[in-house]
Amino acid sequence: MPNRFRFMINLTISFFFLAFVMLPVSAKAADQEEPTAEKVAAELANPLAPVTTLNANFRAEFNNGPDDDTNYQVRLQPSFFKPFTDKSALLVRTIIPFRSTNWPTNDTGLGDITIAPYYVPDITKAVFFGLGGALIMPTATEDALGTKKWSTGPAMIFAKTGQPVTWGALAQHIWSFAGDSERGNVSVSTLQPFCTYLLGGGWSSTLTSETNYNWKADSDEWTVPVLLSLAKVVKLGEKYVNIG
Repeated sequence: MPNRFRFMINLTISFFFLAFVMLPVSAKAADQEEPTAEKVAAELANPLAPVTTLNANFRAEFNNGPDDDTNYQVRLQPSFFKPFTDKSALLVRTIIPFRSTNWPTNDTGLGDITIAPYYVPDITKAVFFGLGGALIMPTATEDALGTKKWSTGPAMIFAKTGQPVTWGALAQHIWSFAGDSERGNVSVSTLQPFCTYLLGGGWSSTLTSETNYNWKADSDEWTVPVLLSLAKVVKLGEKYVNIG
């Protein structure tokens, strides 16, 4: 949609399952210390942190099309973390989207599922770097909710942890290599810079952008949403939950 702003509301809940497998500080200290809401918030600020989580993200996007329609999306984003004895680790991030659109089509269902594994050479440092790839599977239940293409490409994550600021970026590019021959090919670059400020007491604020450039689009190649979030980590029973 050219020359228009779209307004978006996000609600994210993160379930924190496994914490402090390894920290960017003394491993001995990490083994002795119990997690707290503030420490969990610091871990969640780092996309390459040694944790396993399940995120549930609800989005409402306004001002779509000539009638200012609203589209909705629920994304389940589990991430799985596996440390190795040589201080390296494997991180697998997954996005499972469920969408309800009113424009440009009226459809509801599952979208394309993304799986992105990353190899992290050293998780004991304050600077994290992960190399991997992304695979997008044509799982959409309606034509308009997905590409009907198998797509893959390289991916990278960088994060610099600190107190009170953690910052970094995720980048990837995907090309389609198989799928419905009647659908257009896919070639999309994604850059997601982020900066999280820890406010104390389990509170944090994050400024990020999920910027996409569609190399195959005839117009409106760029999509540049800017998101500002406020989140709070709370403990429910034996689990930590991050609500943003």
